[in-house]
Amino acid sequence: MIHRGMRVLGWSLLPALIVALLSGGSVYAQDEAPAFAVPLDHPAAPFLESYNYAVQQGATAEWRKMEGVAVDHVNGKIYIAISEVAKGMSDGEGAIAVEENLCGIVYEANLDESYNISELRPLVVGGPYDETNEDNPCNVDNIANPDNLAVDANGNLWIGEDTGEHANNMLWMFDGTSLKRFATVPAGAEVTGLLIDGNGTLFMNVQHPDGANLYPYNRGLVGVVTGYTAGDEFEALAVPEGDAMHVAQVAAGEYQILGRAGAGIINSTQSGKFGQIDMADGSMMLCNDPDGNMYLPMNEAGTEGYLFTNYECQPGGIGMLYIRQNGEGMWDVLEGDMVDFSAVNGTWNNCFASVTPWNTGLSSEEYPADVNADWIKNHEAMTEYLGHLANPYDYGYAVEVAPAELGADVVKHYVMGRLSHENSAVMADEMTVYQTDDGTDRILWKFVADEAGDLSAGTLYAATVTQTDDDAFAIEWIELGSSDNDTIYEAIRSLDEQIAAMQ
Repeated sequence: MIHRGMRVLGWSLLPALIVALLSGGSVYAQDEAPAFAVPLDHPAAPFLESYNYAVQQGATAEWRKMEGVAVDHVNGKIYIAISEVAKGMSDGEGAIAVEENLCGIVYEANLDESYNISELRPLVVGGPYDETNEDNPCNVDNIANPDNLAVDANGNLWIGEDTGEHANNMLWMFDGTSLKRFATVPAGAEVTGLLIDGNGTLFMNVQHPDGANLYPYNRGLVGVVTGYTAGDEFEALAVPEGDAMHVAQVAAGEYQILGRAGAGIINSTQSGKFGQIDMADGSMMLCNDPDGNMYLPMNEAGTEGYLFTNYECQPGGIGMLYIRQNGEGMWDVLEGDMVDFSAVNGTWNNCFASVTPWNTGLSSEEYPADVNADWIKNHEAMTEYLGHLANPYDYGYAVEVAPAELGADVVKHYVMGRLSHENSAVMADEMTVYQTDDGTDRILWKFVADEAGDLSAGTLYAATVTQTDDDAFAIEWIELGSSDNDTIYEAIRSLDEQIAAMQ
């Protein structure tokens, strides 16, 4: 059973809203927007048209492929992955004008006493790039297209790849000086689900591997490394050759598969399968794209708890397993299900994830379709899922999940902004959240909650940057607006009747 976790109150939108032209050039033209689109002068615009509103207010919208965020409590830093430095970042125009790097960069920033960041600096720089090397255009002894990030208890940075620039994507450990290759995944797969828990247990998924890989590595996998604690010494893994290119390998311990796309979930109350998305007409979609993991320990030792896993499809999904580590160090899957999102009108393209300091999961709805002339076609998958015309403003949010007596509680945090959420990371103050925005010409975001441990109300900010001589960026924050989930939810619901009439 899913609970929306909020009551409805506040004001409603005016009917037949039309997007106004922006001064200095519009983000989308008036005649391209449907009549219900939220205008940028409406109080809900910072949260429902977050990207367009932030651009109008002067935010820097030039980042290309902004991916994972990781918090380093040891060194007081955060890290942000840019999987490809290109297009708006390297076109010589605007606030960002750096050299193109198709292998990507991981940036770092210091956190001050208020958990604010004021500068981003390049830390791990991919490359060099060799376009004549068809299999590995990016050097195999360096990162290629960094995506998932995590930090272990020793302050080492772990970097997972999302790339076509290595024949096999890799998982690296960076100790501040050098990189060591810890894992590789089978051909065609991305390293996803990177998570290191308080015990140093390393979770890692295999997303959309080629069907020609060796069984069971020819489908999406949810997994964990046993017999190894993240941060311990290991001998670097060699670049895979032969059959090793078609399996998942780790440099230390063993990779244990907890779930495989399409396989039945143990003790599922719904006889569910890993990656199963149930449509309104009774048909079933299987998602082969397990992504972010959220492990929520339920005992003091951290040896048993709920593992939530994103499925990055449209419509999206989240799997929920109860797992327990046995005396031999392996993990037993005791039960599980796919989370039912029907009470919040489904979920969309669930990408990377994080765990909050209060032990809940934060999922990310990536790539919500623009509310433009093509909105019906772009939301066709959600319309099929729901059985009626989807409201596009229902998707594109940070989504908090937690176990409940019957299934899971789900809260979409509308007040944290509607954007192409890749990852949201909550700082130790339990109020400040940094959010990355995947795609081309995107924005860096910050949210500050009104109260610690409660993301349902607060203030949304967007970054404007100034590039310095060493390819670092000074950051200033533009305050976009303050509100709460209930108010924004009511604004979304006020559009339903008008949208339904367009069916």
